Amino acid sequence: MKVKFLKSLLWVAAISLAAACKPDINVNPPSPVPPQPTPEPTVVTEPAPCDNKIVAHRGGAAEANLPDNSLAALKYAMGLKVYAMECDIYWTKDNNIVIAHADGNYKINGLLPWEHTLDELRKAGNLKNGEQLPCLEDFLKTVMVEGNCTRLCLDIKYTSPNAYASQAVARACEIIKSKSGEKFCEFICTSNTTTAKTAASCMVSYKIPVGWMANSGPSTYKSYGFTWANLSTDYLTKTGPRTIDEFVNAGMQVSVFNVDKEGSTDSNATSDNSYYIDNYSKLRCICTNYPKWLKNQLK
Repeated sequence: MKVKFLKSLLWVAAISLAAACKPDINVNPPSPVPPQPTPEPTVVTEPAPCDNKIVAHRGGAAEANLPDNSLAALKYAMGLKVYAMECDIYWTKDNNIVIAHADGNYKINGLLPWEHTLDELRKAGNLKNGEQLPCLEDFLKTVMVEGNCTRLCLDIKYTSPNAYASQAVARACEIIKSKSGEKFCEFICTSNTTTAKTAASCMVSYKIPVGWMANSGPSTYKSYGFTWANLSTDYLTKTGPRTIDEFVNAGMQVSVFNVDKEGSTDSNATSDNSYYIDNYSKLRCICTNYPKWLKNQLK
């Protein structure tokens, strides 16, 4: 009798356990959580403080094996937290500003930028990493984010006729102002005096610093209204023709390009870096194709 009773209890327990494990077909499964959109970065009008004066020439593309003047190169420079990225600007037929390094005939993708629209220049070819040609607004959108310390050092390249270089700086200033990006931008200007006059005017009107590449003494710079001289390592050397102290003693800012490691193929590079590194504190900024390397040299 006891055995039958125990068997009955076990049978009841098994049935109860099975019922407990059986899924409730009346309970709806939880709804999948939709993917959350990535929040837009906070746009600011002033860069974060920077602890160095290094300008990455074309974004340090040579060091990072990236296309010159690309967004990828810009992000490389930003990742290193250098003071600025140097990039070349040209005016386009549709009144835009393309960022690219033109060839010796002033052509981008085989086209003169001032004879073509930005869209036409882009359709003529991408950068080697697949990026489309960037414009100034693309670069401004990238750097004008909270926490970023890297500025844009916009190189006003010489053009023939040179009126298009003047158009480039004038239009760039308008775009920068429309985005409230004045504190994120600086210019370096070709030695051409016609373009320099336009750049000097924009410097006053838009309060954007301009470094002139005149390869002249301080008095020439001051006569055009410039207080910043930007010189190559061919001209700015320990023995001249121009020296750092010459400008500092005249109450001017001075910067140099390009201070590179030995073996660089850049035409303006030097392997004798001691003069610039020893006088680093006197320089406004120091441009290089190898920003990571130079940052380590200055530690």
